[in-house]
Parts: sequence; C-alpha cells; structure tokens
Amino acid sequence: MPRSVRAAFVLCGLFAAAVAAGQEGNGPRITQLRVDARGRDVFLGFTLAGALNPELARKIEAGLETAIRYEIRLYRRYPYWFDDLVEKRKYRAAATYDPVTREYAVEEMVDGKPLRRTTTRDFAEAAKLLLSRENLLAFHVPRGRPSRNLYVQMRATFDAGYVFTIIPVDSRTAWKKSKRFNVRGSEQ
Repeated sequence: MPRSVRAAFVLCGLFAAAVAAGQEGNGPRITQLRVDARGRDVFLGFTLAGALNPELARKIEAGLETAIRYEIRLYRRYPYWFDDLVEKRKYRAAATYDPVTREYAVEEMVDGKPLRRTTTRDFAEAAKLLLSRENLLAFHVPRGRPSRNLYVQMRATFDAGYVFTIIPVDSRTAWKKSKRFNVRGSEQ
C-alpha cells in the first residue's frame, strides 16, 4: 500500500475518533432514571435529553413516524461476581403528525404489544411524551426470582439522520444505571 494512501487512512481514522469524542459529552443521554418498587412490580420514570434535534423535529412535523426505542434490563448485583441479567424489556414510543386533523399521535409499546395511544395538538406535549415517561410498569418479579440487590439499566436508540443522504444512521445513548433496590411481595 502506498505511503500516501496509508497516511490518508490514518488521518480519516483520527478525524473520526475526534468527532466521536466530541459528540460523547454533549450528545443525547438519559438524564434521570427513577425506580419505584411497589410490591413485586417495578415502575420506572425517565427523561431523555438532547435527542430532539431540529432534523428529528422536522421529520415529526412532516408526518413521518419517528420512534425512540428503549432497552430496559433488570439485573441482580453480586458484589464479588458478575451481575446476573434477570429480565429485559423493549419499550418503544413513536410519534406521527396527521396534517388533516392537525394532531400528533404518540403510540407506546412494550415488547411489541400496544400499551397506550395518546393524541395532542401541541408539539411540545408530543415531544414530552416521546422523551420522558412516568410510572411505566417495566417488570413484575415473580416468586422464585431474585428480589434483593436489583438495579435497572436503560439506553435509548433512535434515528439520528442520514449519511450521504441515503444511508440511515441510528444514534444510541450510553447505558444509564439506577440505584439498587429490593422488591417485597405480600406472601399469599
């Protein structure tokens, strides 16, 4: 391989690493992850910040479905060993704009099953429904499963744009880890 081609590859690699490092600190991230264990049910509240860029907002206002997919994992923590994955879920929030009725529709699904559908005329409310959630029933810990030293990890994936105007690119946040908690169930 000629020396000039090798130097071009090295420069491209350094440029890509610099761009990736620059985007790491100010990119989209899950800022709040709250866990509330009620009985054997685990409820979540979360907020995704920095994901609604102008390109994503234009996509929603154009009537194209815009979805954010959240991966949620429940782990049991072991202090001197690897943590154990107890269960995982996929939560999806998708927003579309209907220009005829001038309403935004936000559909929520958990593991491919419909959870709820909300319509609103306000873009800010639709964006809030897309980027944050309170009281999401994420897990039910049955008897016989670990119920102590649990924690939740979560990350979001969404369409970030296009490369060369034809190749779709997904953006993914870093994993956000909750505080540890225990579930307590009524003995029946």
